[in-house]
Amino acid sequence: MSLYKVPSPEEDAKVVFEVLKRGGIAIIPMSVGYGITAIDPDALDRIFRTKRREPHKRHALVGSYVLHQDVHVLPPQEAGMVKLLTVDLELPLGIVAPYRLDHPIIQKLPPNLLAQSVVGNTLAMLVNGGTLLEELSRLAALEKLALMGSSANITGKGTKTVVEDIEPQILEVADIVIDYGRQKFHHPRASSTMIDFRTMNVVRYGACYNEVQDALWRFYGIKVPDDPGTSTLSSGQTCANRT
Repeated sequence: MSLYKVPSPEEDAKVVFEVLKRGGIAIIPMSVGYGITAIDPDALDRIFRTKRREPHKRHALVGSYVLHQDVHVLPPQEAGMVKLLTVDLELPLGIVAPYRLDHPIIQKLPPNLLAQSVVGNTLAMLVNGGTLLEELSRLAALEKLALMGSSANITGKGTKTVVEDIEPQILEVADIVIDYGRQKFHHPRASSTMIDFRTMNVVRYGACYNEVQDALWRFYGIKVPDDPGTSTLSSGQTCANRT
């Protein structure tokens, strides 16, 4: 296992991508906490088993606003909301939306992996996960590969914002670990806020939720529920079949 200490997003993304293309697993910094990623279906299965995830849990794409535009299909108003939150306000966000079945990345997915990644006609994608993640997503997209990921922790134990807090068994399954220190979006909780933009339902309360809530009301007149707080939902989850 390699342990990188000095941030160098472009160079680190290249190293990580080569590991992932060889069927490896990477733990990488994301703005909402440390994530564990893979491309190879067998590697993703190893992640699931190590995290002790239930079979109904879904993989999520880790990507970028550009990839979201390319893969997801939303009406103009909902597309405008995503742009407001992720481009104009630069907030990290998990986007749940219908997707293009004919997209080259989707077409390249093995049928069983696609089935493990979608709910109905929707696919989840993390946007604004940080500089390294953006570059890694760009490299994967150039080769029409789906970069899948989730938080680097045992299921239900909470997203970790420093490598030292990641459980040993999670660290052991990784072929490479990129350590950028404490990640910035950790209060009141790490992990991404996730919204289903078909229905405007909150799938997960996460980082920057209050900012997301305020922006949707202020600019679109859309009211989403108040954050129930970490004491009510320690994992930030509201929907069992997502990440």
